[in-house]
Amino acid sequence: MAQADDAATDTTAGGAPAVVPGADDGDRPVSAGRLAELLGDSLPLADTVPPESFELVLAARRLVEAVVMTDLDAAGLAAATARLDELTDDLSAARRDEPLRLVRHPDGRIESLLQAAAGRLNPQALPIEWVHRPTEPPPGSPVEPVEVVARCTFTASHAGSPGRVHGGVAALALDEVTGIAVRAAGASGLTVRLEVSLKGAVPLNRPVEIRARYTRGEGRKAWSTGEIVVDGEPVVTAESLYVMERR
Repeated sequence: MAQADDAATDTTAGGAPAVVPGADDGDRPVSAGRLAELLGDSLPLADTVPPESFELVLAARRLVEAVVMTDLDAAGLAAATARLDELTDDLSAARRDEPLRLVRHPDGRIESLLQAAAGRLNPQALPIEWVHRPTEPPPGSPVEPVEVVARCTFTASHAGSPGRVHGGVAALALDEVTGIAVRAAGASGLTVRLEVSLKGAVPLNRPVEIRARYTRGEGRKAWSTGEIVVDGEPVVTAESLYVMERR
């Protein structure tokens, strides 16, 4: 799986790269982590985001699950569609230029709020919560391996086979958390390979634990491993390879 890593965030790997005109040696795609380095102190603070933004996302997630599970009749569906179309028009009246929004926390941590893996302002993203997530060290610091721990409660909107989470959704969660492990260790980069093994079921509507750690580095390359744990047993495991952008 080759994709850009937003491993600069509280919720990072797996987001789309941003193009920064004039950055480095020309117009090249960069990860959100690298973009945050380039923007430095010009990034807005996290507390500038109004609480209503997060409340809107939670409401949208409830809506998505309700759509998945509804058994309304045709007339009810048509009425709901009309109301949603009206709301969509209202929201679209103040549309952002691009799907990227970076903020800085007081401890220096950078968060990419709109990325698709776990962006807290993206209702399509996974509702990943961090249990243990050390702040990434300043760029250029020595790599210090750490383990990160998250939890997630997957819902009906993440279902695959009956009663369990879709394998692709589980892979997305592990892409996110292994990327954070790399970033928290002091490394960085773009995801160039993600190998996932599905050993058992990830249940719906039950909190599960997701763990990951940086394992080794070689030049611009960094490796990490992770697993989704259910009742103390790893049911999905992953190994990720990240390659740092050329500076």
